[in-house]
Amino acid sequence: MNDTPRIALIGCGNAGQAMAQALSGHFALTLYDRDEAQSRKSADAAQGRADVASDAAEAVGKADLVMLSLPTPAASLSVANEIKDTIRRGTLVLETSTVRPEDVLALHELLTPSGAVVIDCAIVGGIAALSEGRSAFLVGASEGDAGLADEVLGRLAEDIFWLGSRRKGMAAKLVVNAVAHAVYVVLVEAGALAAAQDIPMDVLQRLLERDSGLMRPLTHRFGERLRNHDFAGGMSVTNAAKDSRLAQDSADALGVPLYAIPAAHEVYELAIQEGLAQLDYAAIGKLWEDRLGIDFSEGGVAGDACD
Repeated sequence: MNDTPRIALIGCGNAGQAMAQALSGHFALTLYDRDEAQSRKSADAAQGRADVASDAAEAVGKADLVMLSLPTPAASLSVANEIKDTIRRGTLVLETSTVRPEDVLALHELLTPSGAVVIDCAIVGGIAALSEGRSAFLVGASEGDAGLADEVLGRLAEDIFWLGSRRKGMAAKLVVNAVAHAVYVVLVEAGALAAAQDIPMDVLQRLLERDSGLMRPLTHRFGERLRNHDFAGGMSVTNAAKDSRLAQDSADALGVPLYAIPAAHEVYELAIQEGLAQLDYAAIGKLWEDRLGIDFSEGGVAGDACD
């Protein structure tokens, strides 16, 4: 194992344990968690092919690459303070914990004097996929600069999205998570409104699973229309606003509380006020383009307004 890269995995919760399982047998592993029982559990997941360190500083002392899988940004910064005097120059530190983009920059600034290189590697996908090497990573680096990180992540993921610069991986994950969490609220509201009218849940789910259902706003409105600035024809902003209002009227009559759907409706009303009434309702994206100086058809690149 002398020529095998050594990976220090700090944080042995569910994600850390899954990564230990997927990486075992391919790299020399050193594990550390403040809860020693968690470290031992991850060592078991690695089928005994991992060492357990007594502290974070010991874990990184001989590591070529360090992976952080911790519950909070404060925990990551705390570990960085513990390892900054023992980590070797040139060691890659992969931040896989879910933190803010500015937390990634703070971690980098803390470890840069030690010669370490911090890369944010946000995980997308469940624990099972991670343990089986089928996850996805959003990486704040270019593939050409990733070095050993490319090989390590390749053991954990089916898809790696190289986003070019530090913090962008974590920024992308927060955007994706925000969508999932917001859409779930809308789905629960829709389910409540359907249930109040004796519409079977299996029918609602099957309708939303169709290509014309939940995926259409993403593939057609966002992917085909907004990203190509194609707003001719289609369902107008006015008609979308009308249907939204009718759904809310039904909810009011039935006593079904709605939160996310009325908030979305306000955007359609604003778009009408801004002269977009007769365009396909994908055109509501122009509200953000005009406000931020971005262009969805050119990759959404923004100027100083979003820097």
